[in-house]
Amino acid sequence: REAYPGDVFYLHSRLLERCAKLSDELGGGSMTGLPIIETKANDIAAFIPTNVISITDGQIFLEADLFNSGVRPAINVGTSVSRVGGAAQPKPLRKVTGRLRLDLAQYRELEAFAAFASDLDKASRAQLDKGSRLVELLKQQNNAPVPTQEETVSLWAGTEGKLDDVPVGEVRRFESEFLGYLRHSNKATLDSIAAGNWDDDIVNTLDAAIVKFKQMFLATEDDNRLHEAEAEAREAAESTETVTRIVPKKK
Repeated sequence: REAYPGDVFYLHSRLLERCAKLSDELGGGSMTGLPIIETKANDIAAFIPTNVISITDGQIFLEADLFNSGVRPAINVGTSVSRVGGAAQPKPLRKVTGRLRLDLAQYRELEAFAAFASDLDKASRAQLDKGSRLVELLKQQNNAPVPTQEETVSLWAGTEGKLDDVPVGEVRRFESEFLGYLRHSNKATLDSIAAGNWDDDIVNTLDAAIVKFKQMFLATEDDNRLHEAEAEAREAAESTETVTRIVPKKK
């Protein structure tokens, strides 16, 4: 700490205080600051990170271990905080994500415990399975923004247990195809969510839609398994097939 100037906190705060909501008389709008701090060995409690955290309205902590394990964006939900919270979210998104951060944080803690535990009870196993599906659901490709209404539907399906019977490896395909199905057959519902609506009628419509889509999705999955089994059977038959060669007798 002695290596930094004594007024480093005030230097940071003076810089970040430039962020402001501009008055209508000056044209309106806002100016947002996004300071990016590199941590050493994932130490968020170091001098500079804590300085900046104390000034800003929240922080997103990206973790190299999550990134290397394929979780993109690699956000550590346990140490990431928003002091603005739900006030900045659209109403539908706020309603469906009330427990999302807590569920993910508990999943990470339980996952670390499960690595050393020889046996888990049924409730813990169910929580791990749900957390795994939520992690898959939150993965996002580069340059692939998701409309708010589709994000709301995806998170509703994950947090309400609608994906509990979908294999973890199929969650992303299920999400993509289900959203495509909604765009085709329930566009009015998506438009209503985009307008900020979220009520029992919308939930009932989504419930009916996901039940109907699951029947088609599982049927397709069964067909794929059948085709794979048939292909494996053919390969096995070809590999065990014997060839008889007739050699003419010498005179």
